[in-house]
Amino acid sequence: MNQFWLKVVGTQEEEIRRYEKTHVGFPKNKRPRNINPGDRMVLYAVGGSRRVFALADVVSEIYPNKTYPRFPHTVDIRYQLNLPISAGVDIGEISSRNLFSAVRAGHSYLKLTAQEYARAVTKLEKAAGR
Repeated sequence: MNQFWLKVVGTQEEEIRRYEKTHVGFPKNKRPRNINPGDRMVLYAVGGSRRVFALADVVSEIYPNKTYPRFPHTVDIRYQLNLPISAGVDIGEISSRNLFSAVRAGHSYLKLTAQEYARAVTKLEKAAGR
């Protein structure tokens, strides 16, 4: 069964742009577990905006990536919806849990419930005008 994830990406400087990488990385001390092809991700922009902005499918197994030494564990993604970061939705709108606190605590990714993922889909599609 597919799982749902909140994945922290980007930097504060990327906040005004669209995040277009076709992969997401994980820190060297936090090799992801249980993330598999077919899983779904909601991407969250690091920085002051506190916004989720994209929906993506995981399309590869975890593999080593030497291009980014700080983030050597990588999975490839395919976007279902990718908004400019500034057009995203406040992270507080997708869950009654305090996801922002977990992100601030240094988590690179968090498991979402099916309901949280569905709420993210609804909110992001509305933001996209769908």
